Amino acid sequence: MKLDITVTVQNKITTFDGEGIPVDIWTASQTIEASHKQPLSGEMAFKDYGISSAGEMNLFFLKTSTSAKENGRIIDNDGTYTIYRIEKYPIHYEIIARPVVS
Repeated sequence: MKLDITVTVQNKITTFDGEGIPVDIWTASQTIEASHKQPLSGEMAFKDYGISSAGEMNLFFLKTSTSAKENGRIIDNDGTYTIYRIEKYPIHYEIIARPVVS
């Protein structure tokens, strides 16, 4: 597995403002090397991960442990992605993520 990009993992902290309204703050928890993201086809998503609708999903490979959490974010030079699922294997992690639409 070739680690050819650097990604930043962000996790969300929800606080409340003075009026009790929730405010989401994204904090960087880790910057690590990853393999280049790959589009995730609907057939592969269902067969390998049990996801019935892949839509606009991408697959990232990481060799090291990660602080990433589902519903967290991963950021690379091309954009920001919401983490949908994390698969842990003995020697790597696979992160399935959707692009954040702004």
